[in-house]
Amino acid sequence: MNLAFALNTYNQTKASSEANKQDGYEAVKYALDQVIGSMEKLNNGLETAEKEHHFERALSSIYFLQKCLDFEKGGELAKNLFKVYEYCRVQIIDFALKGTVEKLDTAIEFVQTILEGWEGIRSEVS
Repeated sequence: MNLAFALNTYNQTKASSEANKQDGYEAVKYALDQVIGSMEKLNNGLETAEKEHHFERALSSIYFLQKCLDFEKGGELAKNLFKVYEYCRVQIIDFALKGTVEKLDTAIEFVQTILEGWEGIRSEVS
């Protein structure tokens, strides 16, 4: 009886761990999509209220992505991703203050590349 209970508990923990991986994957993918979508909309000459919404959403999503990085396990990759996210954050702020579209375009390309890489690991998470 104790062996069956232990095996059941192990299987539940394993299933829960796999579900957590999938949830984490989806949360990061969602944040990357939000950053890209908001930066693209900022580039399209929106009304002030809408600009504020996308400005805040892009910055909040970048903050989330930075907080998700595990510098101990991720090593150089985590450090480099942090730098890219920080570059994007600065470009969004510069765009809001100065309207520098060219650098925002570059930031969008960087995040799209990260998203493509992230989508490439989906089979490892599933």
